[in-house]
Amino acid sequence: MHRYSSVSAFLAHYQTLRKIPASARNEDDRKRLDAIEKLLEILRPEERAAVISESDDAATARHRERAAMRLRRELTARGALEG
Repeated sequence: MHRYSSVSAFLAHYQTLRKIPASARNEDDRKRLDAIEKLLEILRPEERAAVISESDDAATARHRERAAMRLRRELTARGALEG
């Protein structure tokens, strides 16, 4: 797995990969997106929804914060976070 400087960097990479049209993704993009989406399966559905949402309402922000905590633990355990 790619190494990230933070959970925010991980999520920004995910959002960037998602925005690339499927037909324009190269093999590396597809593999990374698949790996990220597999990792996101550890999240509860509402946390996953918050990660991809652009909403700033309180409930979404709370779910996004919980998702970030779970992801930090998982990325650290996998050696995917620097520092």
